[in-house]
Amino acid sequence: MSAQIDQRSIMARRRQDGAAIVVTGAAGGIGGGIVERLLADGWRVIATDLSASQLERLEDGAPGDALSLAALDVSDSKAVDALAADLKARGTAVAGLVNAAGLLQNITPFMAMDEAAHRRIWDVNYFAALACTREFGAAIMAGGGGSIVNITSINESRPLPLHAYAPTKVALGSLTALTAGEFGQAGLRVNAVAPGFTLTPIMRQKIESGMRDDSAIKQATAMGRLVEIEEIAAVVGFLMSDAASAVSGVSIPVDAGWLATAHWMNFGSALR
Repeated sequence: MSAQIDQRSIMARRRQDGAAIVVTGAAGGIGGGIVERLLADGWRVIATDLSASQLERLEDGAPGDALSLAALDVSDSKAVDALAADLKARGTAVAGLVNAAGLLQNITPFMAMDEAAHRRIWDVNYFAALACTREFGAAIMAGGGGSIVNITSINESRPLPLHAYAPTKVALGSLTALTAGEFGQAGLRVNAVAPGFTLTPIMRQKIESGMRDDSAIKQATAMGRLVEIEEIAAVVGFLMSDAASAVSGVSIPVDAGWLATAHWMNFGSALR
């Protein structure tokens, strides 16, 4: 079998062999949607999050023993190392990783930012993904290859007034490209998915409370709507499949066309 054919069938082979995908931030809106999609695609999933009680909600409807839960503070690199070692000791092969854990940020003027809060966002949004990529990436390559997907944001391409959150997503996008270049010949693809304004439970709460103007967001998108969680999960599912066997080092916006048309607002209704 040629190396090319082998690289084009890695994910199907590893799924058939019972390898798992680790998903961080699995109790969140987008993370939970990703877990559901991967389970539906026939993967075993190791779902991790800080809250064990919130993770338990994922068990409803999960098929058989395909879902395992692990309470984990991803910002604690020693805890990440311990989980990776535990999976190895139990003989659980890892074929994929989704770095979906992240802290959001309220809009705060730059001069009013709290440095400790700023560092906490970096610890969860960037350094946790770095630690998970190191530990689980090594396990993926040792098992014959696979896929990593980092959840970034449209902030990766357009700076919104989130002075801590936005730079972490830019950094994670850069890490995506760097690791893709280094790990590719070992059969490990690394990509990012960059969600736009997505109807997560938190976003719905902000809209209902008046903190977000959904009509203004819709007007700024090419498609005139916000993104649904399952639309983010569908792109992650694609990147975790052999349908994406030659896709690595890219960031895919899933934003209903916001990046394409948000700046059109400067021209009023002339282009609508």
